[in-house]
Amino acid sequence: MKINRTTLLPKHLIRWLYFPESPLFRKGTALAYLFFLQAITGIPKPAALEKFDANEFAVRFAEKLYDYPYWLQDLSHLPLFFVFTWLAHWFFAYSGKMNGYNTKAIFVSSFYAFFNEGIQAIIPDRFPSPGDLLMNLAGVLVATLTYSNLTRNLIKD
Repeated sequence: MKINRTTLLPKHLIRWLYFPESPLFRKGTALAYLFFLQAITGIPKPAALEKFDANEFAVRFAEKLYDYPYWLQDLSHLPLFFVFTWLAHWFFAYSGKMNGYNTKAIFVSSFYAFFNEGIQAIIPDRFPSPGDLLMNLAGVLVATLTYSNLTRNLIKD
C-alpha cells in the first residue's frame, strides 16, 4: 500500500516548512535559534556556577539542563544541529530558489559544530567531546540530506 505524503501533511505546510516566504521570518528564526543553541550549550554545570556565586535562577536553570541521563545529552546534539542546519538553509536561501542544498548553510553549520564543541574548552566544568562533535555533524548531514530530498520531491510536483 503506497502512502500519499499529502495525506500526512498538506502540500502548503510542506512548502512552508521547506521555505517560508518571509525573509525576515527566515533570518530572524535562524538567528534566534543560533543564540538559543549557544546559550543552552554554553552554560556551565551547576557546581561551577555556584563557585562563581551566580544568580540562583542561573544555578536552577543549569540543574534542569543537566538533569537527564548523559547518553540522552549526547543524543540531543543530532536534533539540535538538524534544526540549526535546516534554519541555515532558510537563512542563506533567497526567495524563489529551490536548491537541494546550500553550500553556505552546510559550511556554516559544520563550522558551528566544531566551534560549539571547541568553545567548551574555556567553559568551567565543560570539555569538548569528539562524540558530541560527531553527533553535531550527523545532525548537519541528516538535515542536509532531508532538505535535499524534500527539494527533489517538491520540484517533481
